[in-house]
Amino acid sequence: MQTRPYPEKDGLRIWLSRTEWTALLEAVDDEPRRRIALQLGLHGLRTHELLQVEPRHVRALANGADGHVLTVEDGKTGKRELPVSADLVERIRYLKSAARMRQDEPIVDVSKRTVRNWIASARDVLVDPNLEENPAGALGMHDLRRTWATDSYYSLAFAGVPIAEQLVMSWGGWAQTSTGRETFRQNYLGPVPDHVTAQTFDELPLA
Repeated sequence: MQTRPYPEKDGLRIWLSRTEWTALLEAVDDEPRRRIALQLGLHGLRTHELLQVEPRHVRALANGADGHVLTVEDGKTGKRELPVSADLVERIRYLKSAARMRQDEPIVDVSKRTVRNWIASARDVLVDPNLEENPAGALGMHDLRRTWATDSYYSLAFAGVPIAEQLVMSWGGWAQTSTGRETFRQNYLGPVPDHVTAQTFDELPLA
């Protein structure tokens, strides 16, 4: 877990490691809707966006390519698509079948407050009882969006994708403007994730 203070208000911005976000999801593994809600947050969706997701919004890539994308119909900057994990796709399919949901029925059919309560309950698994101050106790849904943005950007950049920032901004629904880039860089893009740093050690001229 990495943190940085907000520049103009109290509190911390939080970025989870992959190990931590896995633990967070495992804490709600027996609650399908909770798990999907948090998983959508870790795919960069804002809370109001994930509440609008329906089974019909998931589609396979065209021309037989592997993978799926999710359509956000009414995002903050309009309609967009973003890649989603095979695990999330399978969980959505399972819930649709088990709950006998329609294709046009919201998957996470609850209020924003309920989603906030879900993450407030799940984040307890990340709290270290041996520490006097535990930033995990303040983890919110927007921190999941930050985590996704940062991990996605640095992973793509390290892999040599030349348009890493444009892709992440497009998938995450940030405006492709100077103001949008400033918002992305100052409020969402965080420290280099440890798993990315670890991959660089063989290339670094360390004494």
